[in-house]
Amino acid sequence: MTLIARPLLAAAAISLGLVSLPTLAAPAMWEIRDDDSTIWLFGSFHVLPEGTAWRTGLFDRVLTEAEQVVFEADIRPAAVAQMGAEAFVRGVYVDGTMLTDRLDDAVESLLREKAAAIGLPMGSILAMRPWMATNTITIQALAAEGYRAEGVEFVLQPDLQEGRLSFLESGGQQLDVLAGAPEDEQVAMLAATLEQLEALPKLMDKMLDSWVDGTPEALGDLFLMEMGGFEEAFLDRLIYQRNRNWMVPLEAMLARDQENLVVVGAAHLIGVGSVLDLLEDAGYEVERIQ
Repeated sequence: MTLIARPLLAAAAISLGLVSLPTLAAPAMWEIRDDDSTIWLFGSFHVLPEGTAWRTGLFDRVLTEAEQVVFEADIRPAAVAQMGAEAFVRGVYVDGTMLTDRLDDAVESLLREKAAAIGLPMGSILAMRPWMATNTITIQALAAEGYRAEGVEFVLQPDLQEGRLSFLESGGQQLDVLAGAPEDEQVAMLAATLEQLEALPKLMDKMLDSWVDGTPEALGDLFLMEMGGFEEAFLDRLIYQRNRNWMVPLEAMLARDQENLVVVGAAHLIGVGSVLDLLEDAGYEVERIQ
């Protein structure tokens, strides 16, 4: 993910039940096979502290051998700029409404407190819709702890030739997850984020450790903690509906005998309803290789 991944990272559910997992100190990667073709799925962390060591010899071999490298959406500079412009159009009020007009007194008070704590001027977010304010606040809080927007995909993209890159969805589809939410759901998302903001850096550190150590089941437990205050409908749009949508291109790759490396957020590869779960249910062989 690009925009929507920044406030919400991680794993999808705690019950894995897919394959036996070797103990490996490396981010998890799986091989998916049908009768005559193979694709690889790698669980990404979308924001990383500078200098995080995560690449392995196996990952680099798969990266070299893959016909195409498939990201969730286009994160090349021109595409990111276009998405940022679209996010701005969809993320601000143009009728004089202010963010605080949509909040009750308790949430507004918490917003002012947390914005001050992370050095974010209230004036910079007053015209934002709740989803965009949530995103802005989370990015600011994580950046202060060393987490930048450049995760796995941003590390890989500059070294990939144009013809080797493809994408599972458009930036507009990603944006719809947040911008398309009803306003009461957006407000609930903002309130939950504010309540969890102080604990977020420590939680992110634990998530990162679990990702690097190759323990996605622990990542799933931490994800449940992070997402505890969010609406179930939002979680379905963020994770499970997109997992279901991605089955079409993934099965098409296998049907065309393509050998592709697919890089998606770790949230999409853990638990009931995950991409791996759906692929196994569809009859494909799923094996963790890292």
